[in-house]
Amino acid sequence: MTHRARPRVHLLTGGPAWEERRAKPQQSKFTKKQELARKPLNKAMNQLSEAIARQDWRAARTARSAAWDEVNKLVDELTREERKKLWEYKQRILAGEARKRLQSK
Repeated sequence: MTHRARPRVHLLTGGPAWEERRAKPQQSKFTKKQELARKPLNKAMNQLSEAIARQDWRAARTARSAAWDEVNKLVDELTREERKKLWEYKQRILAGEARKRLQSK
C-alpha cells in the first residue's frame, strides 16, 4: 500500500469545522436596486413588529397584510427570511387574540 491510499486526516482541534472552512462566503448584501425595492417591505415589517409589541392586534393584522402585499411584489429569493417572519408573526397574532378573548370572558 502506498502513501496515496491512506485517508486524509482533518484535524478537529481549534478553528472552524472543515465544512465551514471550505464553504463559500454567503452573500449577505443586496444590490442598491434590491435595497430600494425592499424599502417599503422593511417599513411594513417595522410597523408590524411595533404593533405586535404594543399588542394592537388589529393594527398588526393590517400591517401584516401590507407586508404580504410588498412581499408578493418582490422575487421569492429576496424575501425568504421575511416570509418566515410573517409566519411567526401570524402565530403570535393568533395567540395574542386568543389570550385577549380568554381574558375578556
